[in-house]
Amino acid sequence: MDIKELLKFVDESMFAKTGKRLNDLQRQVIEGALKHQKYGDIAESFEKSEGHVKDTGYELLQMLSDIFEEPVKKGNLKSVLERKRNNVMVNVGDGNVGNFGHISNCVNFNSDRLSPTRNKIPSEKPDSQQEK
Repeated sequence: MDIKELLKFVDESMFAKTGKRLNDLQRQVIEGALKHQKYGDIAESFEKSEGHVKDTGYELLQMLSDIFEEPVKKGNLKSVLERKRNNVMVNVGDGNVGNFGHISNCVNFNSDRLSPTRNKIPSEKPDSQQEK
């Protein structure tokens, strides 16, 4: 699976759960982990201290563990992401849940986040309820 696709999946998963997007360093940590790089090598390429990158990596892996509801470590990151990406569960809002595999551009119709305001036209009362 392509690293760019996995980064997009992580970013979308993180946004759906926390409302936040991956920052550049978090992206670099994920990419480095997927390429089996050490934190020191990631730090060098990003011009940050190794300690800062380790701290960022630890926080990120904890966050991903919460998002994916299973322990995520640097060594199992790729397998967790591939498994979760290929096993998307969808709640269709009526209580039914389906396993649809890979889904692109999914819209949650039952979300409270997006509630567009509509221009509502007041409805007229039926003839039987109108004042005489």
